[in-house]
Amino acid sequence: MDFFVMIILCCIAFAAQGVEAQQQAKSHVTLSLDEFEELFSSARLEEAQRRLLDQRKKHEAEHNRKMAELQNEAGDADIKARQERSRFFPKNYQVLQHTASGSYNASAASSGVERDVASFELDLTIRIMESRWTMVPLANTTSMVTSDWKVTWKDQAASDFSVINPVYDQDAMLVMRDGQQVLATKKSGIFNVRFMVHTRVGKVRNLHAVGVSSLLYPLSGCTLRVATGAKSGVRKDFSVSPKEAVLQVRPPEGEAYTEVHATLPLTSDMFQIKWIDSVVEEKREESKQDDTAKNRTKIPGIHDKDKSLTSFHSVLHRVEEGMIRSFNVLEFTANSGESISSVEFVVHGHGVRIASVEGHALQGWAVGDSDESSSVIQASFKTSQVGSKVTVQVCTELERQDSVEEEVLLPSVECKNVLRQTGQVAIVKDANVEVHEHNRSGISPCDASELSSQLRLNTDRPIVLGYKYLNPRNSIVLNVTEHVAMETLEATIDRVHYRNVVTDKLSVHSLILIMQSTKLQYLELHGLPPSASMFTVMVNSVPAKPVSGGQDKHDSSILIPLLVGQNTEAANEGGSMRTSIELNYVSTHEAALRHNGTLGLAPPHFSLPVSVYTAHLRLPESYLYNFTGDFGNESSTRLEYPIPTAFSYVTGKRVVRDDYEFSLVDDVWPEDRKETASDKKSEPIKIVTPKTGKSHYFHRLLVLDGASKLHVTYSEPPKEEASGSWWSKMLFGEKVADV
Repeated sequence: MDFFVMIILCCIAFAAQGVEAQQQAKSHVTLSLDEFEELFSSARLEEAQRRLLDQRKKHEAEHNRKMAELQNEAGDADIKARQERSRFFPKNYQVLQHTASGSYNASAASSGVERDVASFELDLTIRIMESRWTMVPLANTTSMVTSDWKVTWKDQAASDFSVINPVYDQDAMLVMRDGQQVLATKKSGIFNVRFMVHTRVGKVRNLHAVGVSSLLYPLSGCTLRVATGAKSGVRKDFSVSPKEAVLQVRPPEGEAYTEVHATLPLTSDMFQIKWIDSVVEEKREESKQDDTAKNRTKIPGIHDKDKSLTSFHSVLHRVEEGMIRSFNVLEFTANSGESISSVEFVVHGHGVRIASVEGHALQGWAVGDSDESSSVIQASFKTSQVGSKVTVQVCTELERQDSVEEEVLLPSVECKNVLRQTGQVAIVKDANVEVHEHNRSGISPCDASELSSQLRLNTDRPIVLGYKYLNPRNSIVLNVTEHVAMETLEATIDRVHYRNVVTDKLSVHSLILIMQSTKLQYLELHGLPPSASMFTVMVNSVPAKPVSGGQDKHDSSILIPLLVGQNTEAANEGGSMRTSIELNYVSTHEAALRHNGTLGLAPPHFSLPVSVYTAHLRLPESYLYNFTGDFGNESSTRLEYPIPTAFSYVTGKRVVRDDYEFSLVDDVWPEDRKETASDKKSEPIKIVTPKTGKSHYFHRLLVLDGASKLHVTYSEPPKEEASGSWWSKMLFGEKVADV
């Protein structure tokens, strides 16, 4: 049985081997050498092409990644630049230039203007930042008459402008919005817009005025040509408002016009130019030559009696030590709008002295008919003053008597040749006086809040009494009571620290103190030893030289200047100033240290109160000490109050840009300049005190009684007797110890 099984298994194995041999025969192909080389070459070529394709894909992916990074960076930079630009120009445009050039009654036919009408050509240059729709307001058409609009444009890099038709152009057009002429565009670049503005010229006799208001952008310059023909004559006495503008007048040189050029401040939205017609003025002056006043002193230019003027008077009376100062402001207004060439007013009051008369375009003033109780003031103005309103400032002085209580009649001002005069009065006191009203007439009291702000802001003192009047003939009598001022403390010392290093023959003293002072010029130090020498002084960290004071056998003093190294600006404001003083000097003992004795080590004292006074003594360690005096009988082993530090008001000289933003880093910024030889020479020479001896500390609080005594009694410590051991005493007795 087993035999047959073995035969069957062998047959199966041979069959399997045959099948495997057939499969191997099918998987192998027999080729010639040429065929094999051709097949191998094609396989290597395909492998190289595959590797090249993979490498190309890898490089393309890397290229795409780097391009994406660059685009992201460029996008971030563009966004950042746009944000920075939007911070300065949130409306996407910037006004580069805005000027006006006009003419009035020009003789040239091409001027295109009619009589009594002035025309100005406004030239506006604008930069548009980004190519997006932007609305740029150009003119306020509700208050302007405009015509002849012209718009040109150029790219940022271009040099020439190209004309744009705002009617047909789809990217730049002129539209009306909210009563304004607006340029709507989505182009970026430089735009230049020109248009004409027509305005009437105001006339009041010989005074002419022309201007443009409600401008949307400030003008950097304005030019006006005024005709000077045979009928109009020569124009003169030009003025411009706002007053900060700079005016240049170019007289005609063979031309039929006068050219006026005004440079305006960049904060004004309007301008107005005024001038006088000389032909009308000459006729007016000739007709009034026979109307001059007679039998009184007169100065040139006073011929305004026939004009309807009104005046407003505000006065501030300041009661001072032995004097009353009055600051009067007179405002004259011509109701007809004409220019005012002169005014006249009377100052009433016995013994009143005219200190000054001032005013804009004031040519001069003089005192006319006067007596002991009144003074007539006549003031004239320059012909360049072409306004219908003038202001005169008058300062008067009235001396008071040296009595404790007196009645004072305040000065008053009455304007002449005016239709109406009103006014207000304020009274302040700047002395140790008490002011009350005694009587009044023609005037009514009022609260300080009812007075004009101009009067209230002219003083830094509270207003004691206030009045208003409608009648220029008024009077106020004050009852002034003077009080005697008491003396107050001008200086005090906050902290004093005294240090004394004692050797066998010398004492090295050092002192640092912090004080407050208002008017004190020198600080006197008392109680210095007569042998004191080698002084060095620092006031507010600035070297100073002391001045010798009183000196006797047992006590000497020095004076230290205090007005050194201070903050001048703060000191001039009248406040108290903190001052630091550092003092060093050397003195000798009356006798060298012996086995025992007494030393007087009293620190310097002052005539000012001292809040905290501390003392530090460094004494030789080979002695025993006992202390007596005002600082107590016991010393401390440590200082209970911190040592004060000197300070300095000297500031640095670092220069930065106008737009520099300061931070905390600037508080610790080192000095930019190096020390020079002159700086080093100014530093005082100090004695370097050695740290020797044992420290003893003392302190006193609220020192008000002047001198502080401190006596030190010293003695050598007793010598210890030699002693033997206990067993030697028992064996040999007490004499062994003496061997």
